[in-house]
Amino acid sequence: MLLTVRSRVGQHYGELKKVSQDQTLGEEGNCKPMNSKQSKGRLETLAYRSRAVPSFSGSELESLLESARSRNRAAAVTGLLIYDEGRFFQWLEGPNDSLSNIWKVIRDDPRHTDIEVLDHSESGSRLFGQWDMKLATKGTELPIAPNQPVVVSPELLGSLYRSDHPTSSLLSTVRSAVVRPQPEDQLSRRDVLQGMVEQEVIPTLRQRHGAKRPRLPLAHPRAAELAQLLIASDPADAFALIDLLQAEAGSIAVSSATVYEPAARSLGELWASDDCTEVDVTLGLGRLQSGVHLAELGSQVCTRSGAPLRAVLVAPQPGEVHMLGAVLDAEVLWRDGWDTQCEFPTSDEALNGLVAAKWFDAIDLSLSASFRREHWLPRMAQTIAAARRASLNPEIVVVVGGRVFYEQMASAQGVGADRDSTTALQIAQVLKGSLDRPGH
Repeated sequence: MLLTVRSRVGQHYGELKKVSQDQTLGEEGNCKPMNSKQSKGRLETLAYRSRAVPSFSGSELESLLESARSRNRAAAVTGLLIYDEGRFFQWLEGPNDSLSNIWKVIRDDPRHTDIEVLDHSESGSRLFGQWDMKLATKGTELPIAPNQPVVVSPELLGSLYRSDHPTSSLLSTVRSAVVRPQPEDQLSRRDVLQGMVEQEVIPTLRQRHGAKRPRLPLAHPRAAELAQLLIASDPADAFALIDLLQAEAGSIAVSSATVYEPAARSLGELWASDDCTEVDVTLGLGRLQSGVHLAELGSQVCTRSGAPLRAVLVAPQPGEVHMLGAVLDAEVLWRDGWDTQCEFPTSDEALNGLVAAKWFDAIDLSLSASFRREHWLPRMAQTIAAARRASLNPEIVVVVGGRVFYEQMASAQGVGADRDSTTALQIAQVLKGSLDRPGH
C-alpha cells in the first residue's frame, strides 16, 4: 500500500518540479522574501471603483473576499468592499508601503476593468478599523457605530458609482452615524483579529454547527518553519526536519494532526500573504508527501485484527492537485487495518468507474489541506451525488475532508456527505462511527 501510493505521489512530484523549474525566475516562479516585521509606514487611505468582467457569482465573490482578508490581515490593512450588479467600490486603509503592494495586486487583477482611483491620501485615523475587509451589498447594515448601523441604500450606491465625489458621499453617510475613528496608535492587529473573530467568525460557526468539534492536538511549534523550508530552493533541511518531527510524534496519525496538516495550512497562508506562488504551494505539498513517505519507510507495518476488513476508497476530489489529505488518510487507515485503496481520479467519470467496479463500504474524499476551496463545494456535491448513483453499494458512506472542513466553513451535509473528518488522526474513528450505524 505504502509503496503504491508513494510511486504515484513521486511521479506527480516530479511533474510539479519540472513545472517550477520551467517558470521564469523571479516573482513568477520563486518565493518572495519573507517580511520579518509588520509594515510601519504612515497611514494612508485609497478608494477606487471598477467594473467586474464578468459579473461575480456568490461563490466567486466569497473566494475573492477570502483572499483579500488574508492578504489585508498580514499587512495590517483594513477596509470596506461594496459590490452591486457587477460594480466594485473599495475603501482601503493601512501603512503606505503595505497599501502600495496590495494596490499593485488589485490594479493588475484581470477580473475587473474601468478602474478609477477616487482618493489616495494620508490619514490620521482609520474609518473601518474593525474589518480586514467587510463585504457589503445592497441592503447590508454596517455596524460601524453602536445601535446606529449604516445601511447600503440604493441612494448610497448611486452616489458611489455615478457621483463625481463618491468618497464624500460615503464619508458623510458614515459620519452621520456618529463615527469616532480610532487613532492608528490605538489599533493593533490583535484588535482587528479579535473583533473579526468575536463579531463575525464565532457567530457564524455557532449558527452553522451546533455540535462541539472534538478536541485536537496543538500544532507543533515548528510546523510553520517546516512550511518555509518546503519552498526553499533546497528541500534537504525540510526532509531532515520531517524525520525529526516524525520520530517525536511516534505515529503518522499524530504527526498528521500536529505537523503535516498545520504545515500545509501554513503554506496556504504564505500564498495568501503573497510570500509565494500557487505553484510553490503545490510543489511544497509534493515535497511534504515525499518526506512523509521516506520517514514512514522504516516504521512498523500495521497489525491486522481478526475482524472483517472494511473496504474504503480514498481519493482527492477529482481535479484537486493537492493530494496530501488523501495520502495521509490512506496511510493512517492502512496501518489501522482497513482494506484501503488510494486513487487519484482526474474526473467524476473516473471516480464513478472505481465505485461501479468494486464494492466499497466508504469513500473518503478530500479537498486541499492548504486552500479553503469554498468555491469547489458545489462541484464536490455533484461528485458525491454521482458517485452514490454509480456505486455497487447503495448505502455507501461518504466522508469528506480538507481545510474548508477543518475550519468549519462548510459541513458534510452541505455537500451531501455523511460526515466530515478534520484531520487524518480522526479518519478511522469517523469512518467506524458512520459504518457502525444501523443499516451499515
